[in-house]
Amino acid sequence: MAEILIAVDLSPFSEQVISTGVELAEKMHAAVSLFTVIEIGIGLGLPEAGPVFTDDIQGRIKEAEDILQTYKNKYPAANVSIRVTTGNPKNETLDEAHNGQTAILVVGTHGRTGLNHMLVGSTAEYIIRHARIPVLVVPYNKEEH
Repeated sequence: MAEILIAVDLSPFSEQVISTGVELAEKMHAAVSLFTVIEIGIGLGLPEAGPVFTDDIQGRIKEAEDILQTYKNKYPAANVSIRVTTGNPKNETLDEAHNGQTAILVVGTHGRTGLNHMLVGSTAEYIIRHARIPVLVVPYNKEEH
């Protein structure tokens, strides 16, 4: 069975991306995988002691799973699974999309432009350029810019 992979950043706009992806999956009679990546943060330590890891990774993973579970519960008729991993969102999302039965990858974009785009970068843009499967991009910003 084909699968729609919906990759979200758990921002307030994720619900819109998930809704669009689930609607597409229903039309295609496809399963849905809700996916997010937890970036691992490193705190600064004393040079002689090396870096100090300050993140509660397991806590962040559990929180992300709970959020995705809440979204999953909104679509009881859909065949939805959830997956949370750690690492670089760009790379992990592409790895997840390319390994398995993913027919279409659904991502959102904030639609940043100019200096803000240069400083923040665009995960969606990177994914579009490097994906080997179709990508549906859902714009968060519905305003013209």
